[in-house]
Amino acid sequence: MEVFKIDNFILNDANYFSLENENKFMGVSQFKAFLVSHNGCEAKKMAELKGLWKDEESTALLVGSYFHSHFEENLGGFKLVHPEIFTKQGTLKSEYKKADEMINCLEKDDAFKEIYVGDKEKIYTGELFGVMWKIKVDLLNLKEGYFIDLKTTRDFEKQWIEHEGKNIKVTFVEKWGYFLQIAIYREILAQNLGLEPGELEAFIIAATKQDPPDKVVLCFIEEDFQEGLREVQTYINHIMDVKEGRVEPVRCGKCAYCRSTKRLDKAIHWSEL
Repeated sequence: MEVFKIDNFILNDANYFSLENENKFMGVSQFKAFLVSHNGCEAKKMAELKGLWKDEESTALLVGSYFHSHFEENLGGFKLVHPEIFTKQGTLKSEYKKADEMINCLEKDDAFKEIYVGDKEKIYTGELFGVMWKIKVDLLNLKEGYFIDLKTTRDFEKQWIEHEGKNIKVTFVEKWGYFLQIAIYREILAQNLGLEPGELEAFIIAATKQDPPDKVVLCFIEEDFQEGLREVQTYINHIMDVKEGRVEPVRCGKCAYCRSTKRLDKAIHWSEL
């Protein structure tokens, strides 16, 4: 576990997602959670930041955390705090057995073992577009000048999303906003390491939930980083206005938070359903 220290402040794995630090810093997941285009909701995120709402952890999210905890060398600890991943007989549920297969498909790959070498789970903070950010990098190989983020996904087929009022098919990289993530990581890493952003390469290593799992190493070009930064620049001022209380958050009307706090304060025509 990497610890980031500044003056008397310590940011570590234990407090990385604390309410205090979520309010103090912006993060990639937090940023996307404000955006409807990334299945986010301003009202729900603000309720979370105020400690008024917390989503239940989905199985898909837990499987991803299980997968990551192995490469963080903390799988034993993860199992201790998540007894729900086991059956009554004490064996892993099928979803987590699948996660073990995903882990094994990478661990048995000699090329993966050659590239996945460096400092793991390093935490950094930095300023981007006038906002303080925090990041936690799955793997940083400073000697070779690259960083890696691990991902899990259903498969590598293109998926439907709604974009500007139209349904289009995109890769899982586009659907989940990974251009945005690698761009932010590269900028913050460069600040902390005394490098130019272009001196760092980014890779995503992804494994699928198929039987057997598929796997891929993804690389990026400068245009991808710039696209990610443009998205941050487009929305960051509005998001900070909402986060700091200058603008009322908008309800998406679809998420669990919006459903649970919905009031029958007006009638709509049935065709609007």
